[in-house]
Amino acid sequence: MGVKPLVCGEVDRRLLAGLSCFQRLLLITDGTVTDMLEQYLQEDIQVLKLHEAATRQVSLTYHPSQCLDDYIGTSVLERKVLLQGQRTQVNWVYAESVILLAHLPAPFYADLLGLQEPIGRLWERHRVETFKEILCFSRFRAGDLADHFKVSPEVEVVARTYAVYSGGRLIMLITEIFPVTFFLQ
Repeated sequence: MGVKPLVCGEVDRRLLAGLSCFQRLLLITDGTVTDMLEQYLQEDIQVLKLHEAATRQVSLTYHPSQCLDDYIGTSVLERKVLLQGQRTQVNWVYAESVILLAHLPAPFYADLLGLQEPIGRLWERHRVETFKEILCFSRFRAGDLADHFKVSPEVEVVARTYAVYSGGRLIMLITEIFPVTFFLQ
């Protein structure tokens, strides 16, 4: 069974123009963002959960919900988190996830709910083989996210949305966002 690609708009790499090398790497990686942040920042990263709820209707603010049209009525977990420096308490990345519960192994789902760990670390712990497909990049004003990052609402942020597959099935969509004023070197 092959992976059915999702189409949520075109991946416009022109949106990467003017970003630092590390900013571009964060946006295009198919690896674990948490590990990259820890190496760049030289501090451990922790998860601060802002929202987590099982639902049948996706209502996330920064997520292209049309990507889930084939899954309307399916039970999903909506999750909003901050990836935060453990020592500095700086919020480096805001992430929204839509997780298809029926497509996850039960132990993974239990840890996802019970632990304050990044999703990438849980994939590693449970040895979940994944394929990630970048669906889109975007740039917009921080607006309501500004408080999380302690920046002006007018500061521009960059985002990427990607699909995560395992065993040929979509298991989650993730949108990660950070200000363009971060990671400049």
